[in-house]
Amino acid sequence: MASEVTYESVRDESEELSLMCDDDLTVYDRIQERCEREIGRADELIAAIRNAGVGDRVAGWVTRCMEQYQLIGSGMGQLKQHTYAQDEAVVKAKKLLEAGQGVYAGIAADMESVAERPFYVGDAVDAEDTAANTEIFETTGA
Repeated sequence: MASEVTYESVRDESEELSLMCDDDLTVYDRIQERCEREIGRADELIAAIRNAGVGDRVAGWVTRCMEQYQLIGSGMGQLKQHTYAQDEAVVKAKKLLEAGQGVYAGIAADMESVAERPFYVGDAVDAEDTAANTEIFETTGA
């Protein structure tokens, strides 16, 4: 069953989403640090393999692993950029929601004052209303 969407629920969800973005950025930083650490280890290991004369095949394996860490590390930059943009969009939307809520609160107050009036301005009888029975309607040609 769907829950009721209210101003408070949307505000709470936006705050939760902002916190999730912050958590994601922390995780991305940890992954980036891990990638950099593993790339450094791979460089050292490749140098040790070549010095030991183990062979190019083993060095190739380590190089491919290092390239994967480099690929993951470069992807973290894009993820961070998109997460920053998402967080900024959430903050902006929340500000717009709060500003809009103020506008709607003003409109609601106006509507309440209108509802309390004994009559509406539009209810007044004008000359057009009193002359409606004498209007001539012309048919248009085909």
